[in-house]
Amino acid sequence: MTSLSGAAVLVAEMVALLLAVTFGVTLLQSRLGDETIRRWMGGPPRRAALKGIAVGFVTPFCTYSAIPVLVGMRQAGVRPAGYAAFIFAAPVVDPVLVGALAIIIGPAGAAVYVTTAFAAAFTLALIVDKVDIAPHLKPVPALVGQPAPPVRPTVPQIPSPPVSCSSPEEALWAGWQTESRAAWRRALALLRSMAWLIAVGVGLGLAIGLLVPTDALASIAGADNPLAVPAAAAAGVPLYFGTELFIPIGDALHAKGVGTGSIVALVIAGAGANIPEFALLTKIARGRVVAAFFAYVFVVATVAGLLTDLIL
Repeated sequence: MTSLSGAAVLVAEMVALLLAVTFGVTLLQSRLGDETIRRWMGGPPRRAALKGIAVGFVTPFCTYSAIPVLVGMRQAGVRPAGYAAFIFAAPVVDPVLVGALAIIIGPAGAAVYVTTAFAAAFTLALIVDKVDIAPHLKPVPALVGQPAPPVRPTVPQIPSPPVSCSSPEEALWAGWQTESRAAWRRALALLRSMAWLIAVGVGLGLAIGLLVPTDALASIAGADNPLAVPAAAAAGVPLYFGTELFIPIGDALHAKGVGTGSIVALVIAGAGANIPEFALLTKIARGRVVAAFFAYVFVVATVAGLLTDLIL
């Protein structure tokens, strides 16, 4: 993202994905109900974590467009192991990213990366499930009705008469046309609440992209730097790289003398943790959780880069 046209494309992409994913998640949640989603994503912590990773892998989105899915999981009452595994896996275990890695470093190297990222997401999800993370999360924007009760329900309460306060379980499916209009309104409401965050994040990312040329990145992550891989991962965090740009960016940096491991670390960090995503994550989580998430992506990117240099 190094031009106004690139920033405009990114904004359009973020808005389109946010609307589409929120609309789809809201419609699915209305149709199935929270109880069904909790049952599908539930089970013991390990099983819930595996389900979350599976959903994260088959969801080919960056973190900013995975946020509506995360909001839906939290509202449905999915246990922490499930939604934590999802958000940990979504940005770093992406089918497009894995395919690009297979082309650049070979299937064996891509398999090592997937195994490492899987183990990291699985382990951290179990840790999140053990600790009390609730105080560090912000109330989720309601996609359907009101937020669901905790995973371990207490004595059920008698539902209130007003229809506007009914829970998703109590509400009847009103038909595709009615529910689609309601889902679209929810999607627009979520977009309005996050629009300024998108603008700030993209603006900062554009400024950094314009001020940090490719030559500067090459000097930071060049082969003569013994800390090239972690330096490349750190440099990638403020930037934004869509996974579909992995190979073109890699070719440009490689021509400047940047090592393959550093390129892998730079692009994974840029795709999985960047300023636009940081801005959106602050909407649903407090500072410590956001910082921990970025540290996780940084570590995964660094390990992937080091493994690449080790294998090649």
